[in-house]
Amino acid sequence: MENILQALLDLSGVSATLVFDGAGRLVASRGHAVYDRALCEQVSATLVRATDAVQLQQRDWEWLTAQFADGKLLLRNLGAARDGQTHVLALVADAALNPSFATVAIRVAATKLKKALDEGAPPGPGASSVHDLAAAAHAPPAASSSAHLPSESKPVLANSGLSWSKISSVGLSRVAVADPAAGAFLSRCAKELARHVGPISKVYVEEAVRRVSPDAPFALSSAGPLLDDLAGQIEDADDRAKFRSTLQSR
Repeated sequence: MENILQALLDLSGVSATLVFDGAGRLVASRGHAVYDRALCEQVSATLVRATDAVQLQQRDWEWLTAQFADGKLLLRNLGAARDGQTHVLALVADAALNPSFATVAIRVAATKLKKALDEGAPPGPGASSVHDLAAAAHAPPAASSSAHLPSESKPVLANSGLSWSKISSVGLSRVAVADPAAGAFLSRCAKELARHVGPISKVYVEEAVRRVSPDAPFALSSAGPLLDDLAGQIEDADDRAKFRSTLQSR
């Protein structure tokens, strides 16, 4: 497991990588400079409170990001292992981090870490290498909605530095939202719109969000303009009315 974290640590701009469980206990870590195990334990204990707050509203959250003056923090939900305990992968980085490269590398590392956690494998050699992650980062994405990556230009929340994202049950790509409720609303929009336009509904929702909220994370205050935009994609007047009433009644 530590070799997987070391592969992430070898990425340019990464200062520390760690895995902690749902109780905030540090499972494994690798870090440069001051990021020894003691500091990583303090970090994991602090971060678990942030993930708990999100978990209360959205159990299947996948990514959390936080930006600060000279870098950012990336959190990846690893889900529950066979023992039922949830785990989170955290990456602390500075401004030199390449977001696109790191996002794919984290996705690959997360798959390996989930397997290690399920198998109860102790830290050891041969788990991964930075070359494996680099190759995966440059490989074509799989033909699956889960392969979509967060945009490099995804804005973060101005008031907290946090940006919440998830993949919806209808395969909606990640877009910046102000809170979990806004994300859930977008998922409902994509699901309901799919009844009228098919699988391309997720693309329509993403494009509509960019039009109605181009400079800030999408919030429920923009729900009206978003519904107006999406309704315009439905040709039949009765279907448009049904689409509106279904979403406005929830």
